[in-house]
Amino acid sequence: MIATRRQILRNMPAATALALLGATARAETFPARPFHLLVGGGPGSVPDLVARVIGDKLSAVAGQPVVVENRPGAGGIIAMQALVSSNPDGYTIAIASMSQLVFNSYLFARLPYDPVHDVAPVCPLVVGALAVAAHPLVPAASFPELVAYAKSHPGRLAIGTASNGSPPDVVARLLARTADIDVQFVPFRTGPEGLTGVIRGDVQLFVDAPPLIAPQVKVGAVKVLAVTGRVREPDLPDVPTIAEAGFPGAEAEAWFGLVAPAKAPGEAVTDLNRKIAAIMVAPDVQQQFAKLSFRPLTGSSDTLRQLIDEGHRRWGPVIKEAGIRLD
Repeated sequence: MIATRRQILRNMPAATALALLGATARAETFPARPFHLLVGGGPGSVPDLVARVIGDKLSAVAGQPVVVENRPGAGGIIAMQALVSSNPDGYTIAIASMSQLVFNSYLFARLPYDPVHDVAPVCPLVVGALAVAAHPLVPAASFPELVAYAKSHPGRLAIGTASNGSPPDVVARLLARTADIDVQFVPFRTGPEGLTGVIRGDVQLFVDAPPLIAPQVKVGAVKVLAVTGRVREPDLPDVPTIAEAGFPGAEAEAWFGLVAPAKAPGEAVTDLNRKIAAIMVAPDVQQQFAKLSFRPLTGSSDTLRQLIDEGHRRWGPVIKEAGIRLD
């Protein structure tokens, strides 16, 4: 009869058995099991689209399945709770947004996770700008002209965004703060609803991602006065950046990063970082993200940590001053 592994271990001296088990554990080369990639958005959402690209490519590079798990709701809190309560073995990871890692610290009084201490940054992923759209009848052909009109008509203009505390909403408040203009802020439930609002004239202005807005520019339903990123957008090549428009202090880009639980093994984080870096330079990956108006943002775990720290320094005062709360 062939002895089982359990029987062999039972008959060994304790020290020998422990050594054998340790050797077996060390022999497991990471990654040796499927990954679970958590995303704080539903199927078809922007975070989900980012996750699908990353998941497909990571699976091919790592030789292991990547199961994308959608955990939408509560500003991404549900997904982050699932991450920080998971086994920190490097196999449960998450696509995390600027909202989950920065904004939520100021939007919720009792955040059930600590974005700084409960999360291990793995690497940055992508970064993208927003566009400032206006109804065609708004008497401004540029962002400086819009500011001049707003100053002469305080409180007259309304800016639509996709929900309170979302990146478009917070960036819109930064724009108004930097330009020193008095405008109203009108949250919609979703970006498409906000776009419909500015097309109908329910609001005069709208801030959101270029891919959502650009098709309506082509048919003349809206006009775009500026984009908030460091470079011009391929879908809106004639639209100046906010810095080119004379307001560099309002430059703002939304980003996503890959994170793991805080106690994830360092070697797992390093391995994931290396694999993602290889993925992000692939031309087909860059093309897929370009369709979403994102630029790959490669770097180390320290690079993502710096983004988080800079985000707290920059966006904390904006959110506090606006008095936005979601609880």
